[in-house]
Amino acid sequence: MKNIAIFGASRSGKSTLSRMIAKKYPQYQIFVGDDIRGAFQHILPQNKINSRGGSGMQGDFQKFLAYLFYKSIKSIKRNKGDFNYIVETCDMEPEQAKELFNEKNTIVLFLGFPKQTVEQHIEQIKEYQTPKDWTYTRTEKCILEHAKDWTKKSKEFEEKCKELDIWFVDTSKDREKVLKDTIQTIENLIAE
Repeated sequence: MKNIAIFGASRSGKSTLSRMIAKKYPQYQIFVGDDIRGAFQHILPQNKINSRGGSGMQGDFQKFLAYLFYKSIKSIKRNKGDFNYIVETCDMEPEQAKELFNEKNTIVLFLGFPKQTVEQHIEQIKEYQTPKDWTYTRTEKCILEHAKDWTKKSKEFEEKCKELDIWFVDTSKDREKVLKDTIQTIENLIAE
């Protein structure tokens, strides 16, 4: 079985896709990048891991995540474990993914919504958010800024993934169907 690395825009369906895979294939364990980053923010706030231009580990988080992911895989294989991993995070650029997750036993994909307007993305956030999602407690202004940033970033991800030959999944429309179709493609790739 192959391991899976799911990257891309915030609120594009990465967590939903990860859970769908893990539900269908219980041998998959999920590394949630937000949770790992959150642990560092809580325990080591001086590292400013979530700030732009910060010092400390902020610039090295992607390398740390890749190291943790592959070290865990090697440990499981060494101990003859019977499960695989999914990593999902918005904290990865396509160039970093190509460099850090370019192993033959890893399926790498990016999710985004490059064909959505800011307004359409806000509607999608409202449609799919649950009380557990960070957007649930944020102000309209915060969500608007988020939507502006990530609709732009989605377009950049799509272009860069095409350039680097990385699988890009567009969740702009029919998100549920797109994710189900993506699961089918992943099933075929897992079996290879």
